[in-house]
Amino acid sequence: MKKIDLSKLTQYIRVISGRDKGIELRAKLKIDEKDNDEEIYEIEIAKNVYSFNSSCFLGLFSDSIKKLGEKKFREKYQFNCSDLIRMNIEDGIRDAVNNGNPLG
Repeated sequence: MKKIDLSKLTQYIRVISGRDKGIELRAKLKIDEKDNDEEIYEIEIAKNVYSFNSSCFLGLFSDSIKKLGEKKFREKYQFNCSDLIRMNIEDGIRDAVNNGNPLG
């Protein structure tokens, strides 16, 4: 399992938000490439972050969810975060699965 520490890219940020920020993080982290490899990734989100806005999550991961499907996405990307952030992530996954174009 490889680790992706979002706190290195979101240092001093307590609310991770905005579709554009998610798209920016997707590019910096090369998520398109990671979607295609055989690795499993642990996404570390600092405990002092208290919101991971669904628009940012969708900018970062909606293409992955669409490409991999929910089950494979959950197997490939595992989140180490607070319970509150986990609820934000679950909302984002649900939005991606239930809406054909979540970033509309």
